[in-house]
Amino acid sequence: MSTNPPSLIVSGGGSSPQPAQPQQGRALWAVGAMILLGVILQVALMPFMRIADGIPDLMACLVVTVAVLRGPMVGGVAGAAGGLLVELTAPIGTLGVLALLYLALGAWAGGYCEREESVHVLPPIVMAMAGAAFVQLGYAAVQLMLGTPVFAANFTARVLVPSIVLTGLIAAPVLLIVRRLLGEPRLTEPFQLGQTR
Repeated sequence: MSTNPPSLIVSGGGSSPQPAQPQQGRALWAVGAMILLGVILQVALMPFMRIADGIPDLMACLVVTVAVLRGPMVGGVAGAAGGLLVELTAPIGTLGVLALLYLALGAWAGGYCEREESVHVLPPIVMAMAGAAFVQLGYAAVQLMLGTPVFAANFTARVLVPSIVLTGLIAAPVLLIVRRLLGEPRLTEPFQLGQTR
């Protein structure tokens, strides 16, 4: 019985799993650095790029792009970490809500890793816009459950639609930059403990 810790397995295009190379480790560190930079820009810069009360959701763009390029595991972890950091750095009253919403977004978008949609530009942009809508609607639903009044017409016209449009405008540059840094889509997932090699 071996006591070696489980290693990271990277699968690519249906071939048999191969041990992760040091480059994949560096790429995962790059994901962490991108999420940290994204949190700083989301909190410090994005509030100044507003239409009505809507601001671009840079974190949704990053989480979707990372998930499409590296799969649901990396996308979910990046989303949870990014959402939690946004909540810790911005004056938000509910801790953990954005982390959960971005985690779900990353896991969903990661399902498209290594599919035809992941190599084109338009599908990840549409997913980022849908992700921004999902986060806004999810956060509004939590506010309703906490008793904060949210008026549907006002919320839709002043927050939801402007956020989706602004997120669509920044999604293409974010996608191209992250794709340049991470490379081609490649599913990254943990080693299954039940597997023997």
